Amino acid sequence: MDAEGAENCGDGTMTSIIDTVIESVMDMIDSLNNFAPIRRGALSTTNSLVCEIAPSVVTSVFMDKNAYISLDLTINAKHSNLQTLSATLNNIVDNLTRRKSYPDGNGWEIVDISAGAPPVPTVIDREQNSEWIMAASVIVKVYRKDDEP
Repeated sequence: MDAEGAENCGDGTMTSIIDTVIESVMDMIDSLNNFAPIRRGALSTTNSLVCEIAPSVVTSVFMDKNAYISLDLTINAKHSNLQTLSATLNNIVDNLTRRKSYPDGNGWEIVDISAGAPPVPTVIDREQNSEWIMAASVIVKVYRKDDEP
């Protein structure tokens, strides 16, 4: 079962937790004061950062129905200066993967973030307007827990 498919199980709890986790990761990225604020969706026409979920899986489900979920997040960025773009994405991945503590909330806790594949940001394209596009990916390991006694 994949993390997105869990939405069809009835109450939609999984989806709201996933969206909340993604927003928390985006808040951590925005705290780095990058060249643009990060948002979800498609890249804009100039200097932008976006984050979206890639196919992800529930990696472990326990008898109490708590679970570990590995969320693969893709961070795409566009900028006219390749060095600025590369430095920004490398800083984002480095900062997220080297943290000693992560956010948590009602029913979830980020327990680790690691570099995805490839482990370093990669150039995707250079557009006709000379904007470079690069991508990076991180794996966010989330513990989905029942906060009720």
